[in-house]
Amino acid sequence: MKKATAIFLLLVYLFGSTDASQLLKFPLLVEHFQKHRQENNHMTLLTFLKLHYVDDQPFDDDYLQDMQLPFKTPDIICMTLPTVGPPAPVTLFTPVIELPREDYLVINDGPPPYRLPDVILQPPKSSSAPLS
Repeated sequence: MKKATAIFLLLVYLFGSTDASQLLKFPLLVEHFQKHRQENNHMTLLTFLKLHYVDDQPFDDDYLQDMQLPFKTPDIICMTLPTVGPPAPVTLFTPVIELPREDYLVINDGPPPYRLPDVILQPPKSSSAPLS
């Protein structure tokens, strides 16, 4: 499953952002070559390729078909170029919140509540008188 997903993503990348999608036009090349072979029986594949890819392309009856051949016209693809530059300065802003000062009246001046178990629970004290 992972292998199939990886192959699928690779194909999406190749056909979406490179000229590999031109390979899908290969059947048009074969069909167009066969058409030229019917018109001129002595035409070879190299002559056909030279006529369509090396020589200047004349505007003739099959000009639109010639322009549909692979690698004749560029496809519009999305190109992304990463840019690396100096990082933008980062400024941290920490707002200072001043709380209003309030005076509180202390009612109980005794020990704090968390210290009460120490005052109430104490170990028994031993008497200094010997047991007889």
